[in-house]
Amino acid sequence: MKKRVWNFWTRARPLLLAFVSWLGLYLDDLLLIAAGVCFTLAADRAFGSSAALAVAGTCCLGYGVVVARSKRGGGKP
Repeated sequence: MKKRVWNFWTRARPLLLAFVSWLGLYLDDLLLIAAGVCFTLAADRAFGSSAALAVAGTCCLGYGVVVARSKRGGGKP
């Protein structure tokens, strides 16, 4: 009787590829949020809380545009 060998990479490859692509999207979003936080803190230190609130609002608006474009497929506006 022939022994069946279970090849881990053959069965796990599609799952790993999906996970890596999801992780890339997650890290990209996390980087965008971290940049917004850095800009907000820099504006607070340099110009005060009013400028920090304006920068935070602008970053939220920019993030919303990025998310909306990614849901549409990322084409031209």
